[in-house]
Amino acid sequence: MKREKFIGTICPLLLASMLASPVLVSCSKEEEPTIPLSEEEEAYLNIIALLNEDGYLTEGKKLHIHLNHKRYQNLDQNESFVNDMENGLLLLRKTEDALLAFDNCCPHLGSRNQWTYNNNKFRCNNHGNSFGTSESFTSYCSSNSRSGNLRQFPITVFNDLATVDFS
Repeated sequence: MKREKFIGTICPLLLASMLASPVLVSCSKEEEPTIPLSEEEEAYLNIIALLNEDGYLTEGKKLHIHLNHKRYQNLDQNESFVNDMENGLLLLRKTEDALLAFDNCCPHLGSRNQWTYNNNKFRCNNHGNSFGTSESFTSYCSSNSRSGNLRQFPITVFNDLATVDFS
């Protein structure tokens, strides 16, 4: 067989078989590499999946709060607060980066439902006593105190999930 005839006969067959080859097909459908999640991201996704319809989850002495839930939507503005009666908390958006958590039990006589916030103080409108938000001189629930600071709990925020530690 002459060279020209050989090339004319074999090359089209060889080219057709290469185009139909699974090697070339699999190479063209290569999947994007997956980036592994960090432990924090994985924990976040697990907690988000377990949140109840009210936007929170209690795990032992930790309370996880979904900040995008309608119950907590007021916390998107500085100096705003939410009185979370169900969990016994006053949540205060101090600044864009600072979210604080306080016991919502009035140190005077234990009222939980009549709070206002102004000038860095929570005021219990039951008897008009005001309590600060710093971490010193803490007044505890129903201790008959008429001044001092509300009990504060450590809180961390990852994405739109706040975790309050009651330990």
